[in-house]
Amino acid sequence: MCKPYSLRHQYNHISDIIALHTNLNSTKQCRSLNTNFDYLNPCDVTEMTLTELEMIIKRCGGHSLALEYAHDLFPKLKRVAAHQAPINYLRQFSTAHNEGDLRGRVLEINFANYFAVGNVPLEYEVKQAGSSGDIDLRWQSNHHDIYIEIKLLGQQQSKQYLREQNFFDYGFSNIQIPNDIDDIKRIQYTLIDKAKTAKFNPTPTENGINLIAIDVSELQLGTVDIGDCLLATLGSTYTATHFSESCARDELIGLFERNQKPNAWSSMIEQKLAGKPHPSSYIHGIVFLFREPKETAALSYDLAAQIVWNPHIITIEKAREVTEDFHRIIPLEK
Repeated sequence: MCKPYSLRHQYNHISDIIALHTNLNSTKQCRSLNTNFDYLNPCDVTEMTLTELEMIIKRCGGHSLALEYAHDLFPKLKRVAAHQAPINYLRQFSTAHNEGDLRGRVLEINFANYFAVGNVPLEYEVKQAGSSGDIDLRWQSNHHDIYIEIKLLGQQQSKQYLREQNFFDYGFSNIQIPNDIDDIKRIQYTLIDKAKTAKFNPTPTENGINLIAIDVSELQLGTVDIGDCLLATLGSTYTATHFSESCARDELIGLFERNQKPNAWSSMIEQKLAGKPHPSSYIHGIVFLFREPKETAALSYDLAAQIVWNPHIITIEKAREVTEDFHRIIPLEK
């Protein structure tokens, strides 16, 4: 947690700094629900009822708090389904079987809903030339093909620890925050995992822009801020210079940092990469997402974002252009 003073008065400046570097084929099988919630056939979400959505939530372990959000999530599902989302994309939601899977799919629905509301065209489950895997979304902005892979990064805490802190009763509260270095490591490891060359061609096209959108709302029990995001990407020196000296973590190397002296952190990242190309050579930026409300039971929520750009492979002008277009769709985190 990097909060040495009020962040609310810094965000416009920080955003400037970051920008500078920075149809459905209906199978109509929803009615074949098993009352034990063991299985839901792939279905046309346009035909799904609110009751069936509630059954999916229950099957994935959702209880009363999660079910309260079904009513607000339901129209978003319908809107995204009508936004030319293919059946395979929506099938993953309708067949979710656990909490993590469902919440990841729900993030994608909440994200895509912003584009659907604005009537901004999206392509779903797209491939780049030379890569076999699907990237979640492609959005076109000013003749740029912008590829977006989405990930929910949940809080990694033992249930026993959270139970002792009354987390399940009261949600995010005044719980002692663990060392933030662990969460920075998790962010970087997750970004490396999501940047697999099976999805992203390590040689981007001239008009292609590769982004990873990662929801960090739950890290450090909900207190993560832009300082942590800058640390994970642009590193300690940059963050201390442009954000706050109290955020400096000298042992840490940002994912987009280059020409740093080898240390234990760089060795750890090299081991994680296992000889594969470093994401800093082909990932143009990271979209850090922040939910409101942050509670894990919330299935329908508002999103805000901060984009941190990779200064080595994208120009200031192009970063500014895309940032402005993006925030016309999803608002800036303030």
